[in-house]
Amino acid sequence: MFVLISGILMCNGCVEEFEFGTQNFEDLLVIESTITDELKLQEVLISRTFRLENDGPLPESNATVSVIDDLQVEYVFNEAEPGRYVSVNMFEALAGRSYQLQITTNDGKSYSSRSSVLPQKTQIDNLYAEQVINDDGVEGIGIFVDSFDPTGNADFYRYEFIETYQIIPPFYSDITLEILSNEPPVIDIGPRTREERVCYRTEISNKIILNNIGTLSESNVNRFMVHFLPPDDEVLRNRYSILVRQLVQSAEANQFFETLKEFSDSESLFSQIQPGFIQGNILSVNNADENVLGFFEVATVSSERVFINFRDILPGVFRPDFQVRCTLLTQRGATNNGIREVIRLAETGFRLVTFDATTNDYIFTTPICTDCNVLGTNIRPDFWVD
Repeated sequence: MFVLISGILMCNGCVEEFEFGTQNFEDLLVIESTITDELKLQEVLISRTFRLENDGPLPESNATVSVIDDLQVEYVFNEAEPGRYVSVNMFEALAGRSYQLQITTNDGKSYSSRSSVLPQKTQIDNLYAEQVINDDGVEGIGIFVDSFDPTGNADFYRYEFIETYQIIPPFYSDITLEILSNEPPVIDIGPRTREERVCYRTEISNKIILNNIGTLSESNVNRFMVHFLPPDDEVLRNRYSILVRQLVQSAEANQFFETLKEFSDSESLFSQIQPGFIQGNILSVNNADENVLGFFEVATVSSERVFINFRDILPGVFRPDFQVRCTLLTQRGATNNGIREVIRLAETGFRLVTFDATTNDYIFTTPICTDCNVLGTNIRPDFWVD
């Protein structure tokens, strides 16, 4: 979430001629954590800002991390991987309690968030997909959310989504070629022993999706479009599923994410909007003048999943093309030299699709066009419904 912003906190004023690289770099601690009312292992991510010319964020390791509530109940976190801290035990944020994040880095510096209270929970009443034309005039599929808060206390919403979709290669085959000997050239054809026709791929959105209904007369979310899928999006080629998470957040959290969104949505990071410091709710205990980038959020969560078949929503529209253009290559293997060429193709990575015994033709393609495991996993998700 904060990767983009943490890489650009390094310049002030206008720049007439851009030279790639960091001009004025400030080494800051970056903290990201959302504690929810879900009973699970909660997470805290800690890193440091990085220069634009570097590859990415620098994880902050060997920190001491805990969350403490207003009854002095402490939830301890351990480092599961560099910069990623996971609670030792599962826990959930409870209504009426306030929570505070406390961190001590490896160099002995301490940081603490302001106390945060769990907001009002609001369930997703309906998650659905419809044919829609977006603001750019593109006809595609919109993912919409409806929800209602009878208490009238939930004004600020943030959405996350996880997409899972099937991958079915165009030239699936149930046979495979085995090289028994190079000299003399001997091959054998047998059945494939693993699932390579249908696989699944999951992708997590990194968009900041906010909805502020505080100005409305009723506390309801009506036809809020969480995601738009153009008709040529490859994820729609076969069956598609999206899990949407609705987080109710505080006004302070909403303001922070709104500011973060303005930076990340800017057409140019070097336009009139200059990347300055984004104030969060985490402060240095040792040095009041030290800037800390990030936010400790406590939020309630409601989630729903919907499955989509492309032609159910967009009938008459050609489904998206496969991720790559696939072609077939034919090699006749009636002679020893022909078999040697078959072996050469197999050894250089081509995969057998079909074999015609009447002509001794071996038909090959690239692995991505016949084995779904190249792009996904053949492990079917527990939630999947055909």
